[in-house]
Amino acid sequence: MVEETLEDKNLICKDCKRKFVFTVKEQKNYGQKDWADPVRCRVCRRMKKILRLALEDGVPIGDEVQFSEACDKCGRSFLTRIKRRPGINLYCDDCWAEIKRGKVGDRQKG
Repeated sequence: MVEETLEDKNLICKDCKRKFVFTVKEQKNYGQKDWADPVRCRVCRRMKKILRLALEDGVPIGDEVQFSEACDKCGRSFLTRIKRRPGINLYCDDCWAEIKRGKVGDRQKG
């Protein structure tokens, strides 16, 4: 790469469609790592990374994130926004409603 010919580049973000500057310093860094020019601005790159890490950790991000799990009471498969973790019981809607009704009934009796 010939450093004398490098200039800041104005690029358009793939996600937010805003212009962003790909600086000479960034170009040198990308060149050393043999990376292609970025297609997202810095904010969108960070958001994509945060979303990816959140999904890997099972953090629900909106309604589109769902996991297929088996109910701990009836064994039926169901979709949930909560990823199974040790020590956490997951219940389908029917079993959860039944458990909740039982707890409400217990409180009324006592």
